[in-house]
Amino acid sequence: MRVLFLSSEIFPYAKTGGLGDVAYSLPRALEALGVEVLRAMPLYHSLYGQGFEDTGKEVTVRLNGRPYTFRIFRQDRHYFFHQPELYDRPYLYGPPGRAYPDNDLRFGGFCWAVAQAVKEGFFDVDLVHANDWQTALYPVLHHEIFRFPQKVVFTIHNLAFQGMFEKETLERLELPWSLYHIEALEFWGKINLMKGGIIFSDAVTTVSRTYAREILTYEYAYGLEGVLYHHRHKLVGILNGIDYELWNPAQDPHLYVRYSVEDPAPKEENKQAMLRELGVAEFFAEKPLFCFINRFSQQKGVEILLSALERLSRINGFFIFLGEGEYAPLFENIDRRYPNMYARIIFNEGWSHKVYAASDFILVPSLFEPCGITQLIAMRYGTLVVARKTGGLADTLVDVSYPGGYGFLFPDPTPEDLLCGVKRAAELFQHPRYFMRLRRKVMKLDFSWNRSAREYLKLYRQLLFRRKP
Repeated sequence: MRVLFLSSEIFPYAKTGGLGDVAYSLPRALEALGVEVLRAMPLYHSLYGQGFEDTGKEVTVRLNGRPYTFRIFRQDRHYFFHQPELYDRPYLYGPPGRAYPDNDLRFGGFCWAVAQAVKEGFFDVDLVHANDWQTALYPVLHHEIFRFPQKVVFTIHNLAFQGMFEKETLERLELPWSLYHIEALEFWGKINLMKGGIIFSDAVTTVSRTYAREILTYEYAYGLEGVLYHHRHKLVGILNGIDYELWNPAQDPHLYVRYSVEDPAPKEENKQAMLRELGVAEFFAEKPLFCFINRFSQQKGVEILLSALERLSRINGFFIFLGEGEYAPLFENIDRRYPNMYARIIFNEGWSHKVYAASDFILVPSLFEPCGITQLIAMRYGTLVVARKTGGLADTLVDVSYPGGYGFLFPDPTPEDLLCGVKRAAELFQHPRYFMRLRRKVMKLDFSWNRSAREYLKLYRQLLFRRKP
């Protein structure tokens, strides 16, 4: 089986969030099961000079009334579509908090170029797997314009971002006006690329089972609940995983001290080393260390955190906040206001590994969470999770109040519920033998991609053999 995997970002070439991690890890896990996976993404300016092989292949597509030529480069099974006018920019999607105004051309053009490469026989595959709104036009082109025979899977990683543009984008993308209707791309007087991906794919997946149910409701669907409900027969929830080679405290070069599930004791040395680095070991060496590692955005529950800061400061523990985003300025110099808190605004991959390893607990108060990998990484590093019960958080955590439980879940996105969860965690920390038992338990849980990849392979086979997904 040969699969073409489309993504706007693939780690380590480009990454702004979980999509880049998935686009790296899932194809690798599928290849371990015998699937040949070809990856395709735009060639951004940040990738210049990496020594990619020029395939000599060019495809030309018409956008906004004129031709655009894409040259295809490769490295191993990764294919990069080079179009300097569209991708020679300092950011993937736009400056912080903003989007490039021609993102419809940038990513719609990428979809056109991939479809043209398929038409010309450059990609000879059995199935195409597209991801999120940036590649959502591909299923439309595949089935409605080119009418290719291959099956198409479309994965929704975050329904909050749908690729909505003014209706004139139809002309800019050289699409027929016959697609501007309620059963296609039209959405309240605009066009919605995510909607097109849902309608014209053979199967639609989300990144957890709970999120697959949640997006059928008004609260979580951002206006697409009717479309998703109509197409629910092809909707499947498959939980994301994490790469256990990339996230491995026994081999992680970023840690102060490495450790493993067989010998978790050195994790404590990471905590003490971080407290010394921050100059607070004298005061908090014996206290629980909480962290938040995520985007400072509304979705991640940052408004809840901000409302709870004053009360969190009265908890006998230390708090580290790591991330960047629109609420970042509100965390600047937080240690001047609250002595038991520290924030590092710019995200640093290596330092995030250190924080995962040093912390006793991690806070994940998301308003919604399609899957979330933060909690999966944390547990891999022996860090217990305090999280809101939603989406993939509900699928990967069991509250300690239940038999076999190992996390702290709270139901409502309120400061009061978050505080309750944090206080429960701090209280459990006072029982070291029970706490250490839970630390070993979460480190033994298997959230690798192996199981998820098998579910994707099963779905691929169902589609190829014309059975219902």
